[in-house]
Amino acid sequence: MLFKGENTAIDTQRFERPGYVAPGNYLLDVRVSQQWRGLLEIELRESDDPQGSQPCYDRGLLQQLGIDLQKTDAAVPGTLHPLRGEGVFCGDLATYIPGVTSKVDIAQQRLELAVPQYFLLPDASTSYVDPASWDPGVTAARLNYSTNLFSSQSHGQRQTNGYAGLNMGLNLGALRLRHSGTLTWSPDTGSDYQRGYIYGQTDLTAWRSQLLVGESVTDSDLFDSVSFRGLKLFSDERMLPISQRNFTPLVRGTAKTNAKVSVYQRDYLVYETTVAPGPFEIADLQAASFGGDLQVTVTEADGQSTSFTVPYATMVRQLRPGSSRYSLTAGQVTRAGGRGLHQYVAQGTLQHGLDNRFTGYVGTAFTGSYMSGLIGAALNTAIGGFGLDLTQARTNVPANGSLHGSSLRLTYSKNLHDSGTQFSLLAYRYSTSGYLGLSDAIALEDFVNRGQRFESFARVRNRLDANINQQLGAGAGSFYLSGSSLNYWNRSGRAQSYSLGYSNQWRGSSYSLSVQRLRGSSGFSGIGSNSENTLFSFSLSVPLSEGRRRSSQLNSYITHDQNSGAHYSSGVSGSLGERDDASYGLSVAHDAQERNTSGNANLSYYLPQVSLSSSFSQGRDYRAQSLGASGGMILHSGGLTFSQTLSETAALVHAPHAQGASVGYSGGQVDGQGYAVLPSLTPYQLNTVDLDPSGIADDVELQVSSRSVAPKAGAVVRLAYLTRKARAFLIDSRQDDGKPLPFAAIAVDAESAEELGAVGQGSRLVLRSEKDQGRIRIQWGAQPSEQCLIDYELPERDAQAAHAYVLLDLPCRGLPAPGDDAGSHQETPL
Repeated sequence: MLFKGENTAIDTQRFERPGYVAPGNYLLDVRVSQQWRGLLEIELRESDDPQGSQPCYDRGLLQQLGIDLQKTDAAVPGTLHPLRGEGVFCGDLATYIPGVTSKVDIAQQRLELAVPQYFLLPDASTSYVDPASWDPGVTAARLNYSTNLFSSQSHGQRQTNGYAGLNMGLNLGALRLRHSGTLTWSPDTGSDYQRGYIYGQTDLTAWRSQLLVGESVTDSDLFDSVSFRGLKLFSDERMLPISQRNFTPLVRGTAKTNAKVSVYQRDYLVYETTVAPGPFEIADLQAASFGGDLQVTVTEADGQSTSFTVPYATMVRQLRPGSSRYSLTAGQVTRAGGRGLHQYVAQGTLQHGLDNRFTGYVGTAFTGSYMSGLIGAALNTAIGGFGLDLTQARTNVPANGSLHGSSLRLTYSKNLHDSGTQFSLLAYRYSTSGYLGLSDAIALEDFVNRGQRFESFARVRNRLDANINQQLGAGAGSFYLSGSSLNYWNRSGRAQSYSLGYSNQWRGSSYSLSVQRLRGSSGFSGIGSNSENTLFSFSLSVPLSEGRRRSSQLNSYITHDQNSGAHYSSGVSGSLGERDDASYGLSVAHDAQERNTSGNANLSYYLPQVSLSSSFSQGRDYRAQSLGASGGMILHSGGLTFSQTLSETAALVHAPHAQGASVGYSGGQVDGQGYAVLPSLTPYQLNTVDLDPSGIADDVELQVSSRSVAPKAGAVVRLAYLTRKARAFLIDSRQDDGKPLPFAAIAVDAESAEELGAVGQGSRLVLRSEKDQGRIRIQWGAQPSEQCLIDYELPERDAQAAHAYVLLDLPCRGLPAPGDDAGSHQETPL
């Protein structure tokens, strides 16, 4: 292929050097000490290196790769190295980082750097980015919505309820404005909007902190969490190289039919959805990070409802040596809907890591009638983490004098890797008769001011919380235990709520057993009935298809409780579509006590812009159906873009003309306006967002397919991907004498001199052009006789042309001889 005749010569010197890499800009996977750092554009410049060229570096790139520039600056004597300043260095990086080696593997499109551990940032493996590179995002408005319409007919009566959960926000520079609320509707009562919170927040980068002004909740690490309207200043560990996440409880339960599940926290409706018959699990409760027990109500299709409480208490908190965490709050106490009480609260906490074993913490909380102080420590030991703290409190009760008391709390947490046991939470608290926590003290004052008797307000004496998960070994399954138990000084009996379960798999099938015990569940505050109920359940899931994608399975379960007897259900569920973007479920259930057999069906469909769901249930004397939709949207300078539900931090992708391109692994796609949304990014860390061009038109080319960004918390960052909309076409051509064009001859635009490609085998050119007509110069030398011109004109575009190549058969005419004005080309040989 390289030799087409005695008049054609091709320079092959560069191929005589093993591993040769031509200079230029390359999009390379960059790995540092076996850790992938991103898909980055790297410039390679000509050098004496055996590879022919070497990468170019600047301080910004090295910082992005996790290099500790302070250590490298100190390791290199003198001050003349280009990488000490703002310059670019294209050479052996070992002259700046002792011991480093680099290699460009052009076949794998990869740059490999081996850097001594000493010169790497402590958390380089987790994509930590210097604060100077954090992106605050663009001005944008955002909205998350979750809607559900539930209708039932039972015993001749019809009920319809509508629900819409809304989370709204507006980003103005570094300021994040947020508001949440729930809208409920029924034909009988009309509509009602319950306002959740409204606040403005910004980060204080120098302090590694967040400043919040508005409505929120107090910090729950050391004290009870209460709602307030005011100001809160608190540290944000996500800004540090190593971040620790808060414990998030799971809500587990079992539904007999297509049921509505409502979750309340401190009297707020924080979550509501419809679940299919059988066991369910809810793990994405954002409000849970605020702390406070969750009250869960399951409303069945026939109108029956059950309620239980999911306890939530904080885990043992241990900090790295020398690090601190603080929180300062001041404001007015509020209730659900933003209703303010005539009480003001101030709270402050401070935690500090003393060494590898000890973390000390202190705190204080005040209202107009309450004062408390806390001191404690967390201890890291070989047998687990322990926390011990003592709180002293004084409460002035209106017209009833004052109470004095103390509370001792012991917490324990351990993950036993060898045995598979994980004590996510094990906590015990003992309080004297005169002790009240912050939340109870506020509630007591309001209780007495409403004319209630002080003696009837329950005061907690003991509380035990547990959350244990145990893996039983290979093939032996696992079990879990979670729950809480309370008793009171001035009330007999005990409030209990706990769950015990076991699960395993056998020959591809999975099964589980569980028991849930509720006692005085409506009286966790000490006010309520002493009702008892025990729920036993067994579930079995058998796959109906084999292979990597088990798209359908048979599900059966049995439940029995003291109040409603036995309940049986069996059905089939699965997913549809190549991407599993639809799911369905069909089941038949039987209630032994009511002697009622019912049918249930549900269908969900996931689009890049919205998730849709529906369900239907019918039994004797009742029928129920529901419709739901959830998703998010961002209003920005380019218009309105829809997406799946947005997390705290999101990316707005802009790729003009790239409609149909997929964004990352989120399922999002670029719309007709060239925009898409990646709903979730990790704040303050490096995120790499890739575009998959497989769905775009053939006449659109991505100039950049990957971008990296480190967003600030709550930001909507804009990621621009350059595209080129150019028609792809093939040209079969010959020279004037009928000879084929030389292989590898360069094709350039005759007007702009832009390189378009090269001649391939068989004298064929594969080209892209943004113009429908033009002139191409083919050159394989500097002489006029080694160049020729091709004039082309593409046919009109049609709907199918975007996914097809145009094939042209055109001659390549030689350049006119010098002084010959008969031609109209007027071209100057290169």
